[in-house]
Amino acid sequence: MKIEFDPEFMAALIEQIRIIAEDKPRAAREFRHELIMQCKSLVDMPYRCRKSIYYDDEHVRDLIFRGYVIVYMIQAESIVITSLINQQNFKPKSIK
Repeated sequence: MKIEFDPEFMAALIEQIRIIAEDKPRAAREFRHELIMQCKSLVDMPYRCRKSIYYDDEHVRDLIFRGYVIVYMIQAESIVITSLINQQNFKPKSIK
């Protein structure tokens, strides 16, 4: 199983890192590194996180990371990281 990052997720991550880096560049680098490591760890046990509260699908899960919700979809051969949510930027989208 492999991890794939949706372009919208990557755009949201880059924007969040930019915001953090304005005040704390080192914290921004650590945030990025730790978030990516958490996402990659999903390969070992993809169903360990809660069923998504945003989508009614057993294969869509929410990983909680430092107050953010990382929404991901479990597929046959991959895990697709779809969204990085905080209260300021949440906009539901179709993930199918």
